[in-house]
Amino acid sequence: MTNHTLTKGMIICLASLFLLSCKGQPGNSAISESRSNIVKHHNKLDDINSAAEIEAILAAICKSCTNFKVNSTLTFKEGFGTRPDKTGQHIADSLQVKAWTKMDFDGNGYTDLLVIGNWDMDHSVMCIMDSGENRFSVNTLTRRSFQDCTFPVVARIDSTPVILYYYMQEPDLRHHQTESWLKVDTLVYQFGDFVEFNQNPANHKIEKIEYSTTGCFGTCPIFILTINQDRTAVFDAGSYNQVSGKFTATIDTANFNPLINLLNYIDFAKLDSSYSVGWTDDQACDLKITYDNGQVKKISDYGLLGTFGLNRAYELLFKLRENQKWK
Repeated sequence: MTNHTLTKGMIICLASLFLLSCKGQPGNSAISESRSNIVKHHNKLDDINSAAEIEAILAAICKSCTNFKVNSTLTFKEGFGTRPDKTGQHIADSLQVKAWTKMDFDGNGYTDLLVIGNWDMDHSVMCIMDSGENRFSVNTLTRRSFQDCTFPVVARIDSTPVILYYYMQEPDLRHHQTESWLKVDTLVYQFGDFVEFNQNPANHKIEKIEYSTTGCFGTCPIFILTINQDRTAVFDAGSYNQVSGKFTATIDTANFNPLINLLNYIDFAKLDSSYSVGWTDDQACDLKITYDNGQVKKISDYGLLGTFGLNRAYELLFKLRENQKWK
């Protein structure tokens, strides 16, 4: 993990201030109201009390999870697990991070489980989600390759559970930032994934969405997707799609409305115009949104990981290639 100038007192102060800021705020009323009268149901995660039990249920959910080990001692390392990460350990201790936390993140009445662990030597934070009656899936929060240690802390904004997802932000020379610093994303489960919590979602009139992808060192789908406000759409399928050629369709409301609502929830107009991961040979995408009588927002994203909210929007756009009746 990169050296930085934060002292232990500064870390504790920042964490305390942020935790306090999550209490007593009005929050998003629609989310808060929908989660205030949840009927609680018992599930298998309620009975889990050990790292071994967590690892066993993960192995039963997916084959690739058999190598995941819970970091029950909360010992953090750097350099691909070869030496102690003193900075990360300092932050984790200051934030009083827990190896796992039970919480109903998606508001369906069933307990979910947030857990810190490792894939071989790689740090990972994931959440076991119960969609109902012990139907489990895994949502991974550490989505970057070569991920430094990250530190999730569960809190609430009114009745809404959130994850305060702390991590070290690398220097950004484009914005004249030469030091790393401790940053936090406040994540809430909405639109089928964890996205940045927004107390004041936008209400833009989206007139057109244009989305295009590039190739990568592999089989990343290359395509151009254009969606108009009347839901008519054009899908230009290049390499590594199930089909090839140019197709048209009218996007059904079950997929169109969540996409529009998500883009407004993350307030796309206020996001950066460019994002990039710190490695090469990955896929890139361009998102162009025309809104509010001809205004245009363009976002270029190398790695498709600009924000949690954008990452979810890209997933919804990718799914449209296969869940619509293209002609």
